[in-house]
Amino acid sequence: MSGNLKAIRRIVSMAARFAICLGLLAYLFRRLDTDAMVQALGQAYEHWRWVVVGLGLTFLGLFAGALRWSEILAAQGFRLPVAHVFRIFFIGQFFNAFMLGACGGDMARAYYVVQGWKRGRRAEAVSTVFVDRAVGLFVTVLVCCAMILFRARLFIDYEGTRWPGILMYLFLAGSVVAIFGLFRRNLFEHWAFFRRLETGTRFGPYMRRAYEALYLYRHHPRVMLAALALSLLNLLFLTLACMAFGISLGMGVPPIDYYTIFPIITVLAAVPITPGGLGVREGLFVAMFQDIGVDMAHSLPLSLMVYASGVVWSLFGGLLFIGHSAEAGHTMKQELDAVKRLEETPEP
Repeated sequence: MSGNLKAIRRIVSMAARFAICLGLLAYLFRRLDTDAMVQALGQAYEHWRWVVVGLGLTFLGLFAGALRWSEILAAQGFRLPVAHVFRIFFIGQFFNAFMLGACGGDMARAYYVVQGWKRGRRAEAVSTVFVDRAVGLFVTVLVCCAMILFRARLFIDYEGTRWPGILMYLFLAGSVVAIFGLFRRNLFEHWAFFRRLETGTRFGPYMRRAYEALYLYRHHPRVMLAALALSLLNLLFLTLACMAFGISLGMGVPPIDYYTIFPIITVLAAVPITPGGLGVREGLFVAMFQDIGVDMAHSLPLSLMVYASGVVWSLFGGLLFIGHSAEAGHTMKQELDAVKRLEETPEP
């Protein structure tokens, strides 16, 4: 019964997220000057080389993300060839984009890491995915806050940028508190509450191992510095990709505006309100680019091009997934079922 209830909750949650997504997109498209948007897309077609450049820069950004995760994995003792990490990383992108409601890309990444390792390393593998995401998000928030200070007038004078700017500083404050709380001292060694949680609950030992895996990074400053640098590189390339798509649409926006606005949109669109941030991201592009003089007929297709570039490389991850399944002698269904089992049956 509990399994059925969990499945029903998942279906209801996914249905609600899709409803929000469709509602946001419908609202935006009702306000859109479709003729002007068609004209902007025609410019993108004429300047297709910039679209290709944008796709290439998106790949470089994702590749920097894969390298970051490789560093984080190595600190946990998962010393895998970069080519193998690259494949797993892009398979995770495919799961995130196309396996909605089935199993997430994070769990897929953890599953393929622990394959071939002795049992009992699942918590450590999951922790690497969490740290990978957290480092990338923290660096992006830092860049956002720095740019908000540098462009303070833009965030003071305009409503479309004001509230996103305030949220960035709230996220930064929350991140600093979380880092201080998690890494100042080992919670399971210094707090009786966490020791009772470890001994008194079924999943307590698993939770401790996951936390210990996170705490380990306190003693690996070189790894964290490398991860921070690769996160900056990831953001640099993805922002340049957005700029390339903007050039293809004929938007005369200076680079500093892309580096001010795009990182903020990246952070807010990562909040799991809709599948892939679709609808939320488009609304943010429209509202924030409007404050620097870009009309909706250009900002909306820019957002959709950014989203489509991620989908393209997720499809590439799907090809890698098919190849990996064939190499292992499994059908795709068998691979999917294996990832689901990992997700649904945590280690005791």
